[in-house]
Amino acid sequence: MLKVSKKLSTTLSLALSILFFFACVAGLFLLPSLTELLIELPDHLGDRGNVSDLGRAIIHVCAYVIVLDMMLADVLLFRLLFFVRHSEVFTAHAVSMIRGVSWCCLFLCVPFGILTVYFQLSLIVCVLSVFLGLSLRVCKNAFEEAVAIKEENDLTV
Repeated sequence: MLKVSKKLSTTLSLALSILFFFACVAGLFLLPSLTELLIELPDHLGDRGNVSDLGRAIIHVCAYVIVLDMMLADVLLFRLLFFVRHSEVFTAHAVSMIRGVSWCCLFLCVPFGILTVYFQLSLIVCVLSVFLGLSLRVCKNAFEEAVAIKEENDLTV
């Protein structure tokens, strides 16, 4: 299995995080045309071309909420990577970053759940976001316990 150094790995992750953030910023400008393209795209479940103006507005708002939520999660991951880079993993700050990312993932189920009315495959993304958020909550709980054990050990030494 390919193994890279810790510094290279975190540098690569930081670079990808920055790239993803700028892709999200670009996505904010492309969202109106992209969502219109998806609305007009026919599928085997029916034609979404007759979506009302209110429905189009709801789809646009959900798309913006999704991208903004992803940007927030990316910023939190970016900050977490800095903690990892400085070997400050088992700290309350790192745990709070994981907590924030988990809430971002759990929150994504709301706009994707709303979009299920128009795009049936959004239900899959909705369920996956809940599962990812739950998985991160479990990791956050494990890290939180590790922080408590570390702090207790620091006091006894």
